[in-house]
Amino acid sequence: MRKNRIVVTIGCMCASVLIAGTSSINAANKVEIDSAVAGISVAMNNFYAGTANPEVELKDYLKNPVEAASAPTVPQTAAAETGAPETEAQPEEVSPYANIAVSQVGTDEGYVNIRTDANTDAEIVGKIYNNCAATIEETVEREDGTWYKIQSGSVEGYIKADYFVTGDEAEQVAMKIGKSFCEVSEGGLRLRSEANTDSEVIDTLWQGDTYTVVDQEEDFVKLSLGQDDDGNYITGYVAKQYVNTYVKFDKAISLEEEKAKLEEEARLAEEARKAEEELKKAETEAQTERETEKKDTQKATEAEKKTEEETTKKETKAPAAEAPTEAVSNATRSAIVAYAKQFVGGPYVYGGNSLTGGTDCSGFTRGVYSHFGISLPRTSRSQAGAGRQISVGDLQPGDLIFYANGGSIYHVAMYIGGGQIIHAIDEQHGIGISGLNTGRVYCAVSVL
Repeated sequence: MRKNRIVVTIGCMCASVLIAGTSSINAANKVEIDSAVAGISVAMNNFYAGTANPEVELKDYLKNPVEAASAPTVPQTAAAETGAPETEAQPEEVSPYANIAVSQVGTDEGYVNIRTDANTDAEIVGKIYNNCAATIEETVEREDGTWYKIQSGSVEGYIKADYFVTGDEAEQVAMKIGKSFCEVSEGGLRLRSEANTDSEVIDTLWQGDTYTVVDQEEDFVKLSLGQDDDGNYITGYVAKQYVNTYVKFDKAISLEEEKAKLEEEARLAEEARKAEEELKKAETEAQTERETEKKDTQKATEAEKKTEEETTKKETKAPAAEAPTEAVSNATRSAIVAYAKQFVGGPYVYGGNSLTGGTDCSGFTRGVYSHFGISLPRTSRSQAGAGRQISVGDLQPGDLIFYANGGSIYHVAMYIGGGQIIHAIDEQHGIGISGLNTGRVYCAVSVL
């Protein structure tokens, strides 16, 4: 359920590893990979560079790597008999998972420490959570068992081999936990209803947009734009040469990265707390103003409006009462945005309603507004009818933005000011902040 690219992504203590590939002719020169995972890059580049259907072909390759790697070479003796030039025997290609391990952590904490040396007394440099990928750089035998020296994300260090699966087991786990995505490499890309250039154009995609890959064909990639309110996936096809495909795994997190993440969470929580304090202050001042106005009105009534001057004073005082109302409105908008930002990086779950445990786009907006006593319907389509429609040019922080396909609303986001929106994007990005592309907005609604 996304239409824009994320700006900030913070995972659940495991960051992202991209095993990347591209379908363009010069794919070997365009492989994109997370800069922190060079070990995995080395293992995967030989396979992905130039392959037309990476996810399917990788699975077949892993089943029979020698057969899939290359055709049999001609023996030297046979070449001599036929007069053909002698061919140097090519080494067997190594499976992309030969040096890759996937963590299978069963501890109560949900993670295992990565250390500077192969012993439990060594300094801790990072943590690895369940289903994270790592490159094995070295195997070390100790009295207490086997240790791996691994590289995962920005973290390099040692961890007991007991917490990893490798080889065929790693392949099976990776195929389940790895998700295939693609990034649009050129703007104005047509999304079509079928895998050909003659079919209906159902949307236009922009450079930098990222989507979930549902399937791949010879020249086209089938993408998912998310799910509508009925749970149906909105899908379409784009020409493969204009997108870069990759498989995403999680990786380890260093202590520095974890500290930075916790500090950012604390900062956002403090901003939300202060914003809500300002809201309460504005509401108190507004209530005091209303009570004062009410008393003044009662006094004027009791005096039966003795003079025209008193009546004039009463009439000119009414507009002043609007100021606290506007102050409350502005404080409410600020508080809503600050509260929503705390959940950036949270997981996307279709049909979910938990701001921390997993939610979809409409569950996210509904949950945020509910915190402030504002009730919204459950689906994005219903939420579009819950307030008053406004023009995109009149958007204020806290207003809702809706996206549609063929007139059917399928996604909702919240405007946070500065040309940005916050929303539960999709399974890859979770809850994140994106730039507002006004040309793609179906309608905007204010419920404040």
